[in-house]
Amino acid sequence: DDPPATQPRPGSGERVVAATDGSCNPNPGTAAGAWFVSADCWGAVLIPGVGTNNIGELAAIRELLRAVPAHRPVEIVFDSQYARDCLTVWVHGWSKGGRLPHDQWRRGKLREPVKNSALIAETVALLEGRTVTWTKAKAHVALRDGGHALNHEVDAKAGAVVEDVRAGREPDLGPGWGQ
Repeated sequence: DDPPATQPRPGSGERVVAATDGSCNPNPGTAAGAWFVSADCWGAVLIPGVGTNNIGELAAIRELLRAVPAHRPVEIVFDSQYARDCLTVWVHGWSKGGRLPHDQWRRGKLREPVKNSALIAETVALLEGRTVTWTKAKAHVALRDGGHALNHEVDAKAGAVVEDVRAGREPDLGPGWGQ
């Protein structure tokens, strides 16, 4: 069925290029995730309790997908192969092709529960029906050596949230989408 005429088709509109990143200090410890499109279009999320860098990475992607209208194509610039593979490769095996709820996902020969399965399942649900491309950025690499400008910006935003919380300051969680 075609969507109603008043609803934009998935994949329509201008493509959004956004970087995502997580930060944690120590790891595990105080954690945050951030997404960044531009200086006036970015957001961050503080991970409650004790988090990890991986949780921050996954939360950043989730928050980006929550922020960007679902009909807009999104290019996600990422530096965490773990986060991307959780959401696009491994989830299919863990969930038996979507047949198992996240609390039944297992991995490895020892059949250990999948860490962060609820966050992964929620983020995968946000990916469904969207036009998303993934661009791998080298983490912590200077621009002159092949680093990605958006990755540098988002890394700074996520790190600043963690440092503000650790210093007892109110973190800047960004202006949000607003486009």
